[in-house]
Amino acid sequence: MIRPPLSPEAKPDAKLLALCEEAEERVIELTERLVNMDSGTNDLPALEHKAHVLADIFRSMGADSVELREAAAPRQGTYNVVATFKGTGKARVLMLTHYDTVFPAGESARRPFRREGDMAYGPGVADMQSSIAMLIAAIEVLHDKLGQRDYEMLTIHCNADEETGSNGSRALIQELGRIHHVSYNMEQSGKEGELITISGRGIAQGTLTVTGVASHAGGAPEKGRNAGYELSHQLLQLRDLSRPEIRTGVHWTMGHFGNKLNVIPDHAEAFADIRVTRTDEFDRIRTTIEERINNKLIPDCHVDFNMDISVLPFQNDPVTLALAEKVVAFTEKELGRKLGYRHANGGNDTSHCAQVCPSLDGFGLGCLDNHSPKEALPLATIVPRMYILIRTWQETFAGRMLKLRDLDAPR
Repeated sequence: MIRPPLSPEAKPDAKLLALCEEAEERVIELTERLVNMDSGTNDLPALEHKAHVLADIFRSMGADSVELREAAAPRQGTYNVVATFKGTGKARVLMLTHYDTVFPAGESARRPFRREGDMAYGPGVADMQSSIAMLIAAIEVLHDKLGQRDYEMLTIHCNADEETGSNGSRALIQELGRIHHVSYNMEQSGKEGELITISGRGIAQGTLTVTGVASHAGGAPEKGRNAGYELSHQLLQLRDLSRPEIRTGVHWTMGHFGNKLNVIPDHAEAFADIRVTRTDEFDRIRTTIEERINNKLIPDCHVDFNMDISVLPFQNDPVTLALAEKVVAFTEKELGRKLGYRHANGGNDTSHCAQVCPSLDGFGLGCLDNHSPKEALPLATIVPRMYILIRTWQETFAGRMLKLRDLDAPR
């Protein structure tokens, strides 16, 4: 594999770097195996099949326990894989992954894994089948090549519904987070594997509902109260709720009113995509909308607003920054690479875990064009990102990433 040479200033752990280079083909072989199995987020038979495949892999690696945990409603019939390795140290580390993809049944047969030069392609190759493969290979290097088990517990969580918001798995993620000192997520690390993710926006859906009065549009329009007119008025006065300076976005993206040409509509709805980096922004948005909708174009119309928060923000807080700074520091010293900080536009499983456990994201491989037929894995990112992952584990196990708190003490 062609990789950028290390800078003259780089001071890597030569043994570890060599082991990561040796493991590169193992990552590619595992990636091909996983990509060539469908696991679309709504393809329950395929998801169950891949869950058993992953469970068997972890068992073959000597995991002390491997469980298939059925997801909660509304995702019954899908299974989270939880594999736990026990060691001789004190740190408890939770690794977050997901094995569902956005692609339909049969996509792996239509577009199987393929390599072209320094890229690999296939459904879910970057998001995140290759990152799961790299995680598996990294554990093999840690255990079998380095002989290191300097942790109390290393737990792998493989989620079956991340692509649909983790509604069936978020409770389990938080359950696991509470009994671990830190969580690291195997989500992607940028086009060239050059990023570490320190924040992700919380996500909510806003629903604006207008109730008017129906009447015949030709015979008695004056008896109606047009919900469509009122909805239009409300959208115009609610169009300025975004705050780009702090990455708050409020965008009305869908709406409808009326279903008969000759009837004044008595019902109208609009939906907003809401994303925030701070939890208090949800409150500001809700309060502002509830105040403004009292200003009506048509007094007899009734206007309601509801906000459904699906993901809390993974906040750019001091604990997250401290973890990220340590990863950046040893990466620059040992590999001569300066990692940048990524602020994700959306949320993922880190957002759920970060509410109960110190968390850091972006430990996976590089990526291009996720969720599209052009989705690609830059193969040159495998060795450096595996090195970074294993070094992060080593620093965590040694208590240098964060203080290992008493997990049994009240928080």
